[in-house]
Amino acid sequence: MSAHDHAVLKHVETAAFRTLLRSVAGSVSIVASGQGADRRGLTVTAATSLCVEPPMVLACINRNAEAHDVILRTGAFSWNVLAADQVRLAERFAAMDGSKGASRFTPVDWHDLATGAPVLLHSVCSFDCRIEDTLQVSTHTIIMGAVVAQSHNPDKRSLIYAAGRFGTLEYFDLAVPGK
Repeated sequence: MSAHDHAVLKHVETAAFRTLLRSVAGSVSIVASGQGADRRGLTVTAATSLCVEPPMVLACINRNAEAHDVILRTGAFSWNVLAADQVRLAERFAAMDGSKGASRFTPVDWHDLATGAPVLLHSVCSFDCRIEDTLQVSTHTIIMGAVVAQSHNPDKRSLIYAAGRFGTLEYFDLAVPGK
């Protein structure tokens, strides 16, 4: 069998597509917005940089997520990249423990930088963003944000989600053969 002899689906079924997506490793993050009792947030793997000049990021948010409308209403959000020791926090913001609303934010340390959106104090890095544009695509809204402030904890290692599990990637040096 050659490299070109692989199965090609002419019709993509939702369940098969979801299964394939589980094989794509992604950084685990919390996107958060609002203040006080109106704070909302959710765990995502669909957030990334958009451009460097000017600094912009994007996050894909399901329109049924309770954080969706808060993000749009406030015009601001934070993108918080979770550390390897924050699996329980990822589960909480994914509602795996049944929590909802502002209760997800306790007892963890949150603060604000510039927009008023909650920023996770002990994340690998956080981006505080003002919404620049949105695009609705099927069940999701792609939210593009201008980064107005950021924070970084360089000693933290990123939390990764792949194959239906949380984990970490071991760091390696691609520039040195054999390492």
